[in-house]
Parts: sequence; structure tokens; C-alpha cells
Amino acid sequence: MVNFSVDKNKTTPLYIQIFNQFKKYIENGSIPPGYKLPTIRSLAKELGVNNVTVINAYRLLEANGYIEKRVGSGTYVSETVRQSEMPIEDIKALEHGQILVNKNMINFSSSSPNPELFPVEDFKVIINKVLERDGGYAFEYQDTKGYMPLRKVIAEFIKKDEVSIDYEDVQIISGGQQGIDVVSKALINFGDCVFVESPTYSWAIASFKSRGAEIVDIELENDGINVYMLEEKLKIFKPKLIYTMPVFQNPTGISYSVEKMKKLIEIAYKYDTYIVEDDFSNELNFSNNKHLPLKAYDKYDRVIYIKSFSKIYMPGLRLGFILSPKNLINSFAEAKYVTDLSTSGLMQRAFEIYLKEGMWKKHVEVFKNTMKNRFDEMKRLLADNSYFEINIPDGGFYFWIKLKENISSKMIYLKCIERNVSIVPGSIFFSNKIDDSHIRLSYASCEVDKIRKGILTIEEVIKDIDEAGNSEYIPIV
Repeated sequence: MVNFSVDKNKTTPLYIQIFNQFKKYIENGSIPPGYKLPTIRSLAKELGVNNVTVINAYRLLEANGYIEKRVGSGTYVSETVRQSEMPIEDIKALEHGQILVNKNMINFSSSSPNPELFPVEDFKVIINKVLERDGGYAFEYQDTKGYMPLRKVIAEFIKKDEVSIDYEDVQIISGGQQGIDVVSKALINFGDCVFVESPTYSWAIASFKSRGAEIVDIELENDGINVYMLEEKLKIFKPKLIYTMPVFQNPTGISYSVEKMKKLIEIAYKYDTYIVEDDFSNELNFSNNKHLPLKAYDKYDRVIYIKSFSKIYMPGLRLGFILSPKNLINSFAEAKYVTDLSTSGLMQRAFEIYLKEGMWKKHVEVFKNTMKNRFDEMKRLLADNSYFEINIPDGGFYFWIKLKENISSKMIYLKCIERNVSIVPGSIFFSNKIDDSHIRLSYASCEVDKIRKGILTIEEVIKDIDEAGNSEYIPIV
């Protein structure tokens, strides 16, 4: 059906070459669902490699959902693998607001809050303070690690989350996405393996893949990552990183239990790997449950903590920080320098005042109250629905919805767009893009009245699709 080959002169490991060829042929339909793969021995002989090389390629294919073993029968292409019904670039653009959205559209896809919630007046005050105090010095290049007074304030700020760290271990970054990119540049080489939660943030996957990494999915349970599956995969692969969002995960809203956080850190230490913790919304806790970051339990210095202020402060300002293990500080500084030399000195100086004078804390209180009203309303409207299931999160920006079996998330997306409601199909949050049974809703940019109207529209769309799916032709008698 197709020809496989390996080039032993390439630096790419042989098992990765085999994996990439199978992946391409499966995704473009050259190898169809249900196709029986060659035996390990026969393919190894055909390619002139040892059996272990093929075993590793098959394991990676299985880990990413492309193939499945059938006891006593062999290994087959998964029946659930299929090509996307819409260009994946369009869905990725949707996730980041890069589509044409008319001003009347109800936007459940974006996690960027309404501009009316941004602290513009406070920002005017602190910008003037910086300019009056520092003059032209505010526009100089900063140290690549960041403006020292801001790093010192952050070292104090993070103590509220029971994290104790020296300011020298703080690396200022231009938003959370840059933090992921900086870590990728510093640590990932072509052919390296990265473990991710499944589902997970799509642009983290994109960043890791841009460095040539192979992605291995680890199932996400209601209290965090499946640690049993994680350890089993660690016995097979040696990942450079385990990427996680332990508090109000994107897209599911799940928060890890304390027991699972501690177990995850023990496993990372045991297998000598690092955990990337991505935190963008831990301030939005609407429950009485305490949710500390994973970094608070990091007794082995295994957690690379990335914190973004952007979504809650002002997304366009792009500001955050990395708390780095001691032995990685210089690597991250070098990667940051290569990326953009340093984050805006004016923004760093302004935010240092914003944090130090308690303006951030006051803003979070107001912002949190607004978001909780929206959260409560969406939760109320989504409860007890016969067309889908939801797990109610303790906070964050998202509701993750599991649909009935006969309802397609991509179809809901298309029908909702026709009716001026924007949602995110769940497939973009899975590395293999095959899931069609989930949607993600965010209330960040929608007032309460729009939430009511939008949820009603989604329910009507789902009902129409469900009823159409249950229709059938019968003979006229």
C-alpha cells in the first residue's frame, strides 16, 4: 500500500522516522482505519533495523492514539482516527481570536475579558509615576532576566501561594506563551519527547512541536493527571518535560488534588525529568477549596513555574514570569535573550508599582466578582441538560462539555457560527485532533445577558442536530 524507509545517516532517531511516516500516511488516509500493521519482525527485516526500533515506533503511535493492539490478532490503525472536517488552522485561529467576529457575536471561544474590565485609569496613574520618577531610563533595555525591583516584588508576591524563592530565580517574560516558548528553546531538541495532559492547551503543543518534539498524551482524570499511566509511559520514554496546568486546567477546568500533586513531583524526581506548570488564572477561585500551585509542593526543585498576568490584567501588555530550578536559570535567560532581548522596561516598571502598592490585589477583587457572576450564571444554565455532561470546576475561565455520542462538536461549531455564537470544538485540545465529543465554553468576554442568550442558542442547535441524527426513512404504507 505504501513504502517505508529509514535513512541511517540522518540525526533523527530511526524509530522517530518510522513513527513520522506512519503518522503521515494515517492522517492523509493512505493507511485507513482498521488496517493491520506489519508484524514487528517483518517490518524490522524490511527496513534493516532491529526489533526494538520498530517496537518503540509502535509504542509512540499507540501512545498518540494512532494504533491499537487487539489481543491474539495483531496491531491495527485505530478506528477513531479520521481527518478533520475543517482546516485545523481555522480552529487554532479561533482559539486565539484570529477570526472575523462581528460585533454582535456572542463569544464563548475567547478567554480574554471585556476591555471594559481592564484597569485603564490605574494604568494611567502608574505610567505617569514611572515617567516622572525614571524619565528616559524607563525606555532602556532591561537585564534579560528582568527589572530587578519587579523580580524582588514577585518573590514577595508569590509567598501568598506558599512558594518561597529567591528573586534571582525569577525570569520576567512577555506573557505565558512566551514562557512556554522560552522553556522549549532552552530544553527541547529535535526528537525529544514531551508528555502533556490530554486534553491540553493547543498552542503549548504547537510550541513543543516547533522544536521537533514528539508529543505523548497522558489521560487527565477528575483530580489530575493519571499518575499510573504516567509512570507506565515513563518506563518506556524519557521525556524532557511534563507539561501541566494543575489549577483550573485549560480546557477542562480540572484542579489537581494535593495527593496527586505530591505524587507527580515524586515521579518526576524518580525519573529525572521536569514538570512545566502553566498558571494563568489561579486567582479565580470561586470555591472554599484551597488550590495552591504545584510549585508550593516542589521539594526537589523539579517544577518550572510559568505565571501569566496577562488575562486578568490586560492581555495586550503581555507580562509574566518563570520561577526556575536553580540549574536552569541561565539556560532560560539565554533563551529569553535570543527571543526578544528583554520584556518592555516601561511595562515592567509600571507593574512593579502596581504590585507593590496593592493595586493588583484591588483589581483582582473587582475582576473576580464580575467573573463569579458570569460563572454562576453559566453553571446554572448548563445544569441538568440531557444532551451533555459537565464537571463543575472550582474556578478559572472554562466549562468543558461532553456531548452525547451522536452529536458532533464540529457540527455544533458550524451551526453556532451561523447563529452568531462562537464556541471552541474540543478536538483542538488533543494532540491527535480526533476527538469530536467535547466543546469548551468561556464566559470571560460575555456579560450575563449574553450568556443566557448564547446558552439558549447552543441548546437549540444541539437539539436540532440530535433530532436530525435520529431521523430515518420509512416506507409509505
